[in-house]
Amino acid sequence: METAKIQRMDVDLADRAFVRAPWHTLDAIRTAGPAVYNGLLNAWMVANYHDVVRVMGNAKNFTSEKLGQTYAGLFGGNTMQFDDTPRHDAIKLVWAKKLQRDCVAGLADMVAQIVNIRLLPFVERIRAGEQVEARQHLTRGIPTMVIARMMGIPEERFEEFGAWSDAMGGILGGILDPGERGRQAEREGLEATRKMNSYAAEIIADRRHQPGSDLVSDLVMSEVAQTGMTEQEIVASITQLVFAGNETTANLMALTLHALSLHPDQRRMLAADRSLIPAAIEEVNRWSTPVAVKSRTTRGGEAKIGDIDLPDDATIFCLPIAANRDPQRWESPEKFDVMRPQRPHIGFGFGRHVCLGLNLGRLEAIIWLNRLLDELPEWELVGDADYGTNFFVRGPKSITIAKA
Repeated sequence: METAKIQRMDVDLADRAFVRAPWHTLDAIRTAGPAVYNGLLNAWMVANYHDVVRVMGNAKNFTSEKLGQTYAGLFGGNTMQFDDTPRHDAIKLVWAKKLQRDCVAGLADMVAQIVNIRLLPFVERIRAGEQVEARQHLTRGIPTMVIARMMGIPEERFEEFGAWSDAMGGILGGILDPGERGRQAEREGLEATRKMNSYAAEIIADRRHQPGSDLVSDLVMSEVAQTGMTEQEIVASITQLVFAGNETTANLMALTLHALSLHPDQRRMLAADRSLIPAAIEEVNRWSTPVAVKSRTTRGGEAKIGDIDLPDDATIFCLPIAANRDPQRWESPEKFDVMRPQRPHIGFGFGRHVCLGLNLGRLEAIIWLNRLLDELPEWELVGDADYGTNFFVRGPKSITIAKA
């Protein structure tokens, strides 16, 4: 390793102030070098767009497989997220067709119904003069209910699923927080995963006896599940589906609410011209990026980032949240601009492990924002959004709005 080229920045990625406003620090990491060592976490941070894409697209030298050991508690077992072999593709293919854009478009009426279930009571409270917290009472429930319906789960379990999913995110946050706060979040997350695993096992057993057209049945009855997966891997995969179907989209919606609270002129532009909404959702994803960190581990003795040779088994923290504001790729990337010329971002990941549900997440966010602007084109932010301490999956944990 050429130590003369190594830059070190010991950044506390679980610091509340950093999670709320990380931009200056992320710019400094990106400027410091292609890979910057963080001694607090014994990990390398990669922040520029070119190198983040290269690392995330190179499963040979930067693998996700070893993360199955680090994050084993997140889903209760190994899943395709921690698999770089052809088996990953076989498992992903089970759900891929139903989550293609054309198939997802057919879910629009169901999504719109769920949006109304959550949105209309929320809006009535705002119109009545209340100050209402939107994460809990609006954005959290929508993706939870959508994925639960696609899995054939009874509606009375929706809120419980959402609470488990939120708590499970604490396991990721705990990885970045070595203190007692992180350990407590990890303990609560592991307990939530245990409960989710237990319920997933019940659903799996039911679908084996009475398979349907839902996502759980699709996996349980698939060839890969019947010939190439252990029972715990099937349970963990269903648990991952619930978590992935909730967290990114719930945060994307909350980030959209915050961005449009801070930029009311652009919110009014969207209210006047709804054709701009899909591009606005992409701009929120680029500008804020809910999945801020993607981890990899080096292997094979040939892992190189820029001019830095890395040792085997080094932990790499790719930072899509920084890459999506790289001035080498976007002009004035710090500006939120729904009219920005579109270029591909990596808010939904890149490479083999790109988000399977990205088309569903986009559909949910677009339908939700259209209905919000129908019912509440004007609103005001009350105080400031609380982003908590989880930088892995970043978004407002609390955001309160009121009638303008």
